[in-house]
Amino acid sequence: MGEKDLARGMILLLREHIDAESGAGKALIEWIEKHRDWLWPAGEAPETVDWEMIGAFADRIVAGEAPGTPLLLAEAIADVLALDGFDRALLAAAIGFHRADRLTGLRAALEKERTDMSVLFGMLAGAEPGRAAFAVRTSLPVGLGLLEVAMKSIGGVDIDLSWTFERLLNRGVPEPDWLADALAGPRQGAVLTLDDFAGVAEAGLLVRLLKGAVSGRETGVNILIHGPPGTGKTELARTLAAAAGAALHAVGEVDEDGDEPSRFDRISALRRAQRALERRGGTLLLFDEMEDLIGSTRQGGNGYSDARMGSKIFVNRMLETNAVPVIWTSNAISMIDAAHLRRMSFVLKLDHPRGRDRARILSKIAALEEMPGAAEPLSALARDAVELPSIARVALRSARIAGGDAGEAAMVAGALVRGLRDEDGCARETAKPLLDLDLFESDPPVAELVERLTMPGAPVDFSMLLTGPPGTGKTALVGHVARGLDRPLHVKRTSDVLSKWVGETERNIADAFEDARRDGAVLLFDEVDSLLFDRADATRSWEVAQVNELLTWLDGHGLPVFAATNHPGRLDPAALRRFVFKLSLRPLSHARAVRAFERFFGMAPPAGVPMPDNLTPGDFAVVKRQLRFRAGLEPHVIVALLESEAQAKPGMAGRIGF
Repeated sequence: MGEKDLARGMILLLREHIDAESGAGKALIEWIEKHRDWLWPAGEAPETVDWEMIGAFADRIVAGEAPGTPLLLAEAIADVLALDGFDRALLAAAIGFHRADRLTGLRAALEKERTDMSVLFGMLAGAEPGRAAFAVRTSLPVGLGLLEVAMKSIGGVDIDLSWTFERLLNRGVPEPDWLADALAGPRQGAVLTLDDFAGVAEAGLLVRLLKGAVSGRETGVNILIHGPPGTGKTELARTLAAAAGAALHAVGEVDEDGDEPSRFDRISALRRAQRALERRGGTLLLFDEMEDLIGSTRQGGNGYSDARMGSKIFVNRMLETNAVPVIWTSNAISMIDAAHLRRMSFVLKLDHPRGRDRARILSKIAALEEMPGAAEPLSALARDAVELPSIARVALRSARIAGGDAGEAAMVAGALVRGLRDEDGCARETAKPLLDLDLFESDPPVAELVERLTMPGAPVDFSMLLTGPPGTGKTALVGHVARGLDRPLHVKRTSDVLSKWVGETERNIADAFEDARRDGAVLLFDEVDSLLFDRADATRSWEVAQVNELLTWLDGHGLPVFAATNHPGRLDPAALRRFVFKLSLRPLSHARAVRAFERFFGMAPPAGVPMPDNLTPGDFAVVKRQLRFRAGLEPHVIVALLESEAQAKPGMAGRIGF
């Protein structure tokens, strides 16, 4: 079909449905007069353009010429999208009357007369007059976001080309592969490999699932990857696609103006990508932020949507019938209807990458940002900052723009991490390694128990109660276990949890467990006797409620939980049954005190000088910090400093030697 075919069809259509004296009728006569020599061969054109004779002369227009570039593009796009019948004809008419030089003049003249172009284009494409406008509104070109039904400010209705579609047409490339990519959305390249997601045990299965879906052209295959922001969901999707040998296209990330897309924009982009790729094979789609597909009309007090926009059945059918497999991501799976989740082929919860994986990822990011020297300081920070991989590129770029070095890149990264932690309110501790597990005096022995807890493949749904006087290393021991498990450490103290408002303490307890689940963290409740006190001593109902809340969470939490107290006798009897392990830490024996002296101070204790009783690793740590201001002290002076620490403890009247 060429321009003259469209011109002939429009002339005959207008001749039949409008009046000669109408503004549109006069505009048509004027346009024909202007293009008389183009419409008819020499000697075939009418001497005067008479309304009554327009139909007869229109039949003499020599149509069937080769289409120009705009209509060639229309045909190529219709082929890629598998459009036929009315949809193909409508797309050709809309492109022709917007992009072909002579035809645009007729459309502009008719628009000026407030003509309903949706009716005209609908009839030109083959619809009955009474259903033409409806046929256009429900057509695939409109549903796929290529065409838009627009009310004009001067009156009348037009069929516009969307801005996204206009830009595609401006490229003027009627090559099918290029058009398919352009219609589907930008291709996504993987930076990481499956080795960088070693903690995702399901990765191999997901790659095989995607390979099978692509090679078998299976329909209704959907994978949902959910988890907190910054866990690498999008990058994992790219990596899975690359491992499956498939091209991945991201759909609906911006609207036609490059702005934030609406729900309609994103659905149109998804449908368009499905149509463009379903017959090509070897492709996957990425739909980031699946909650956008659900939409909302208002937000509840919990920050999540409590109302729905759009049709639930529409989404269900789309998930069941999509020809191209889709990888969805979400930060808030709670916003996704269970009916949609049941239609997923696989649902993967992605936590922050473990420490060793974070270090490997950061090395690659540093190389990509041309700052390989920053990998080491960033990796040191990443051991305890689960958020770092998500902001590393920003930090490196900021340092590079400022002309900074690796140290300044780590400075920027640290500032961003602190900002993130202030925003989400979750207290995290640096999990520092211990000097020596043999510095702990305990029953059972610490080293043997820690080895069992941190060995590869060991269960992680355990809890432990640590008791003992201050300084025996309860918090440090939990940090060591967290490091051995390659997990971040979250510490909650009494001041973080207790609230003067009724019900808020219970909410803070729940938040602590939910934050730990989100980050895959080891959770420590310090001074837990203030939270798990004996309910027999409670005088108010809310005091009992907070104990019950913590006990309930201890029963069902699937990650390591520690509780530490200096006063085990104050705990509720039921609390003791909730802890899988109970470890009592005591002051150091003489042999371990000597070992601690050697490890902390790099020298043997003085011969013949008795060491104080009741020393803990914390006492040695305090004295070592004092030595920063008193270098070169003799061993016997250090013993005296240790004795001062021992005497300062409650209930210690003086030195007791060995």
